[in-house]
Amino acid sequence: MARLINAPHLADQIHEPYSDIFILAGRKAWQAWDNGKGEEWLLLCSLIHGLDSTIKPVILAEKQLENISSIRIVKEDQQSVKLIQYGELAQAEITAICQNLAKNSNAIDVKLLDAAAQTKEDLSAYIQRLRNDKETADLAEQLAPPEKLKEKDGTNKKSRAFQKWLNLDMALQRGCREIYAYDGKTWNKQENDDLEEKAVKFLDENEFNYSDSTIDRLIKTLKAQLPRMGEMSNDLIAFENGVLNRNTMEFESHNRQNWLTSCIPHKYDKHATDTPHFDKWLSFVSDGNKEKARNILAVLYAILTNRYNWQMFFEITGKGGSGKSVFASIATLLAGVKNTASSNLEKFDDERGLSGLENKTLILCPEQSKYAGDGSGLKSITGGDTVRVRYNYQDPFDVKITALVMLINNRPCSFTERSGGVDRRRVIFDFKKIVPEDERDPHFMDKITLEVGGIIRKVFDSFPDPSDAKKALKAQMESQEALEVKKLSDPLTDFFGYFYTTEQTDGLFIGVTNMGLDKIRTHLYPAYLAYTKAMNIGELGLNNFVIGVEQALKQNGNKHDFIKRHTKTGRRTNIHFKDFDSFRNEMFS
Repeated sequence: MARLINAPHLADQIHEPYSDIFILAGRKAWQAWDNGKGEEWLLLCSLIHGLDSTIKPVILAEKQLENISSIRIVKEDQQSVKLIQYGELAQAEITAICQNLAKNSNAIDVKLLDAAAQTKEDLSAYIQRLRNDKETADLAEQLAPPEKLKEKDGTNKKSRAFQKWLNLDMALQRGCREIYAYDGKTWNKQENDDLEEKAVKFLDENEFNYSDSTIDRLIKTLKAQLPRMGEMSNDLIAFENGVLNRNTMEFESHNRQNWLTSCIPHKYDKHATDTPHFDKWLSFVSDGNKEKARNILAVLYAILTNRYNWQMFFEITGKGGSGKSVFASIATLLAGVKNTASSNLEKFDDERGLSGLENKTLILCPEQSKYAGDGSGLKSITGGDTVRVRYNYQDPFDVKITALVMLINNRPCSFTERSGGVDRRRVIFDFKKIVPEDERDPHFMDKITLEVGGIIRKVFDSFPDPSDAKKALKAQMESQEALEVKKLSDPLTDFFGYFYTTEQTDGLFIGVTNMGLDKIRTHLYPAYLAYTKAMNIGELGLNNFVIGVEQALKQNGNKHDFIKRHTKTGRRTNIHFKDFDSFRNEMFS
């Protein structure tokens, strides 16, 4: 820290910490004193008992005010301070004086007087808050005027001045080391290109020489100096007009200490309003099924309240014109366009592909039916794992992506992972009806957008208890509708629809390749090979087949887990045909 320079006449003061020290502050401070002969100084001495006109007062005039953070105003143990204003003294300069006294002295009693020795403002309590309340101190730092800089000043001093020049309430996010600024509602990322542009303007205004490295050092130093962002409160949802606690349903004012980075761009209204167009869409895509309609509302509840920690993702399948795009648009409407990103499953598997997703609450992945991976990146995001993100030309960093993922497909996804990691997170909806051509409305989403307040209210009213929404999604996950979609995307799931499990391992043997058709009644793998031949599809190798058995049985709702034991004649299981004759007839007819 730079050494403080004594204010004019501070060294001449008698050291009496518990007595008043008098400081003339303002643009006309020197003029008022006038070497002890000024009329205003003499008047002040006559009004304040014991103030000796021959004792030089401390002076804070224009030069000192411009560099107030570098000035020692009083000695460290000084307890009582009287500031007398002469001439212009801006509020920002008063704030800077208070910051100085709070930081560099033990002053307790601090008052600002006018030229007639009347108290204009008691600053004592404010100085105590500057010492004890971080929010007050941070705000004062933003309001204080920047120091007058010189070319030879160090980067740290220039960076502090740059921070004041920006006039933003800023903090640094840990991990990614990005600068965020609070706008009264949420914290918003400051793009590096914008910061560089502003740094150039700042340096030009001060008539300083600079280069690429100068600008880079200035911004890096700014990052080092900024306070760090706190943990975002996951219980709060920011709306345009305030913050809703999703657990208590209390509505409060915005607060920077919530550290929220996203805001739903609509006003929260606790009163319900009609939503005729939304209701029409919901009735159509659910085909009159009230349970399915409620489950769709549960998806919107999870998105609206950002329940990323429920460890689910949503897969919406259906032909063109079935309402999938409207669903995605409504989800975006509730999450907010700024909080929604478009991506794909391949990018989830790549650290560069994850860049830009770290502060989103909803990720849409359109048309993923051609994806042919194991969904490892998707599992990491939906499982709440820390993932590595890398931007071009930057060091990678680790972060949790707290977003819900929605896949929108004409045909369902096919995942190669068969250990259940994807399946237990997968909530599938199949939109089977198609809107007739003559009933399609190009302005339908515009009409739904006008109903957003009522939609939000409807979603909240549908699930006073959040656990009910989670249960609804679990029910959809295990529904017959979801099973039929999985059968379309994974032949193994379809194959094991012909079987059931028991407690005892007295069922079919697993078998091996090339056992012959006569073994399909007693051995699983030969039966599976017969199935793939009949369906004209490629088969899994024996090892992958065995790995996938447990998941496929669970998908078909079997109560008993898959078990097997070694016998002299091979590995025997607890799996049985529901109706072997029916299976054989279907395969060989």
